[in-house]
Amino acid sequence: MSESGPADFTASAPRHGVGPSGRGVPPLRRTAGRFVAAASLGVALLASLMWVDVLAGNVVPVLQALTPVWIIAAFGCLALTLVVRTRASFVALVPLVVSTLAAAVALSSHPDVPREVATRAGDHHLRVLSLNSELGEAETASVMEAVRETNPDVVVFVEMTTARLRSLDEAGLAQRLPHRSRGMIDDGSRGTVILSRFPTETLDADTELGPWDLQSPVVRVRAPGAQIVVKGVHTYPPLRDGVAQWRPQLRAEGEWQRERTAEHVVMAGDFNASRAHPAFRQSSRGMVDAYPHVHGAWRPTWPMGGSIPAFSQIDHILTRGFVPEQAGIVTVEGTDHAGVWSDLRY
Repeated sequence: MSESGPADFTASAPRHGVGPSGRGVPPLRRTAGRFVAAASLGVALLASLMWVDVLAGNVVPVLQALTPVWIIAAFGCLALTLVVRTRASFVALVPLVVSTLAAAVALSSHPDVPREVATRAGDHHLRVLSLNSELGEAETASVMEAVRETNPDVVVFVEMTTARLRSLDEAGLAQRLPHRSRGMIDDGSRGTVILSRFPTETLDADTELGPWDLQSPVVRVRAPGAQIVVKGVHTYPPLRDGVAQWRPQLRAEGEWQRERTAEHVVMAGDFNASRAHPAFRQSSRGMVDAYPHVHGAWRPTWPMGGSIPAFSQIDHILTRGFVPEQAGIVTVEGTDHAGVWSDLRY
């Protein structure tokens, strides 16, 4: 037998490679790879929606609100790719990584306090708490516990009713925060009230409401060392029945804050939008979102207390002319929103 015989036999034997090239990959694994690739491309598309300012009914705003979920799903796609190791799954990683990384950076990015504001700020502090009481169903004892825990100077209650406010006052809220905005509407989701430790003047009670409008009163708080304009914000959610009103209302909030000439402005409440929504990013341009400024990232505030974990930060305290030094969230029984609070130096 010649020396070349065994070598020739080895060279002619079929190869069963399992690399990502796809040649010789078992059919089941190839199918799994295609499925993972399709999932990765789908997640990449969903994550990129946060730059698409369209409604498509209310489908796009809802999918945008789920952007944190798509970022988490990207890690699952990455893990599956490392398991199946096919060419298709590896190719699909490129748009997946690019889109979800960009989305993660955009969600965690936030405007910083302008240098001149930080330089000018003194030693005065204003502590603000905002809570959506969910049709006035937030439990009085739990709300009062949140008030005692955060010790706010100003509180914005969204979806507050006369009956619930009366219960809170009887529990001691009136002594803590005796001043409040006018124009309370006893209509579950529509009523918003601003309460203050310091004297206030109602600049706009916002009682002339259309069928899709929610009350957003404006007050001037005569705080030590400053006249502070505070607006309670509640925009209509991007539900199918009124989604066409959601974006114009956010746009109107943005126009309102850019027209203010006051040195110190606070907008607090339930915006029904997060940084995943282009409409909110445009509306909040020029304002500092207190929580992400302090912590460097957002934290979900809705939906709380249900079978689905909270995934979206739609409750905000936006400021201008302040340096947010502390911020946090509080959970309250009876409502599906977390309360947000911040200590603002000016």
